[in-house]
Amino acid sequence: MKDWDQLTEVGQIRRLRPLAWRALDSFPIAPTRLRLVGGFTNVIFRVETDCGPYALRVDLHQDHSDEDVHNELAWLAALAAETDLDVCRFVRANDGAPFVYATSDGVPGTRRCILFEWIPGRPLADSLTESAYHQLGRLAASLHRHGATFTPPHRPLTWDRIFYWPEEVDPVVIYEQRMERFIDPARRRILEGAIKLIEPAFARLDPAAAQVIHGDLHPWNVHRYRNRLIAFDFEDVTWGHPVQDIAITLFYERNHPAYEDLRAAFTEGYRSIAVWPVSYEGEIERFMAARSVMFVNYVANLHDDPSDYYKTVFPRLERFVAQWGGS
Repeated sequence: MKDWDQLTEVGQIRRLRPLAWRALDSFPIAPTRLRLVGGFTNVIFRVETDCGPYALRVDLHQDHSDEDVHNELAWLAALAAETDLDVCRFVRANDGAPFVYATSDGVPGTRRCILFEWIPGRPLADSLTESAYHQLGRLAASLHRHGATFTPPHRPLTWDRIFYWPEEVDPVVIYEQRMERFIDPARRRILEGAIKLIEPAFARLDPAAAQVIHGDLHPWNVHRYRNRLIAFDFEDVTWGHPVQDIAITLFYERNHPAYEDLRAAFTEGYRSIAVWPVSYEGEIERFMAARSVMFVNYVANLHDDPSDYYKTVFPRLERFVAQWGGS
């Protein structure tokens, strides 16, 4: 049997299958079939039972702490109990625990496993319409209204700077000498110009107004089912500001041909529930750029050769600097 570190990511995901079966022994369901449906930082298995399907999330990269996950599940439980919002629901283990750890041959250590009820429908990303984005705006505003009143059991990840992930999870490597082959002087100037524009945006945020936000509410983390939107993947629950969360939501479609119309529909939907939290022109764009710069570093940690991603991200950052550099 190959060592874990010698396996490709696909090989690692396959090796988690027996571990997933073992984890399911700890939950009050009777699984009949297990099918892989996705994997990146986590692996998702569809669990078939005679009573309907479930989703088992198995930690792959283990880049979230137990405290992070307790925050995630505590907010989901509060949203389910205190609102009529459609969000994913988790299933407690036989002993009442919100998640379990499981082991398996050939897998180092233990892996955190969480069982969720199956989410019907398709990703919102498959149906990018103004109507859908109006609904998404209403959903985001409703989550923000509740997040402002919710006290998590642990201090969440705090988005108060560009590189806000813990050093042990996402160390800042873009300034290391080895990165010079990927970030040449021209790209370095773009990066420095972007950071110069972004950092004042963090300084302008009021720390007293920070609250719980989703931290990753994009069109692939929302399913559309009939006329409902169902939000999931609350793993990146963050201490931040609604404007930052909105920047994340709009970030992924910012180059869509209908982006301006989608953004207008989202804004209108948001305003039907809550006050629009944007304080000045270009604020959203600055936090979008902050996410891009963070991803420049994240991808460098994730891949030995980030060239393909850099070919996309640096032209976008260059356009950001050109557009907002004089404002």
